[in-house]
Amino acid sequence: MDISRLRHETAGDHEVVEGLMPLMQQELEPNEYIACLGRMYGVVAAWEEQAYRKAPGWLRESLAERKRLGLLDSDLAYFGHAPSKARATVPAIDDVPSLLGAMYVMEGSTLGGQQIARHVERCMGLTTGFGNAYFVGYGDQTGRRWKEFCLMLEAKVPESDAGAVVQGAKAMFAAFGVWMRREQVTNGS
Repeated sequence: MDISRLRHETAGDHEVVEGLMPLMQQELEPNEYIACLGRMYGVVAAWEEQAYRKAPGWLRESLAERKRLGLLDSDLAYFGHAPSKARATVPAIDDVPSLLGAMYVMEGSTLGGQQIARHVERCMGLTTGFGNAYFVGYGDQTGRRWKEFCLMLEAKVPESDAGAVVQGAKAMFAAFGVWMRREQVTNGS
């Protein structure tokens, strides 16, 4: 599969979701940031639970290595908040192309996360990995892991399934957007 097609066909979806997150505001307030982390938790938890359960054997190890929910737990705890038990409704994963499309969204977020991590550190006076661990993510391994994911897409997705991958990504962006419009969901609410 050609990754540039996926990027091009989901660019608008990506912009919509990015616009729902206040994370790059110059005057980012701690309460806005914490609320955003809380909403993200519901999406990431639902994604990780479903993806691993539905993944074929050859993909499970990679998914296990890429889990980041614990990082959101750490970030919320840093600010004295507990995650909500509420979970987003993520798209059904019925086949490998839809799984890889959703994974494109979740893995792609690690790239922008690097910039967000630095910005949040400056705005809130954080130390790297304390309160922004989710966005630090894979740290200096982020680029390598993204390239591995892109190579996986190229190797595992025949061009005949490319449309299904795009639709899987669009569905994941849409679900992410719906959930990010919710009110604050931390401390069990």
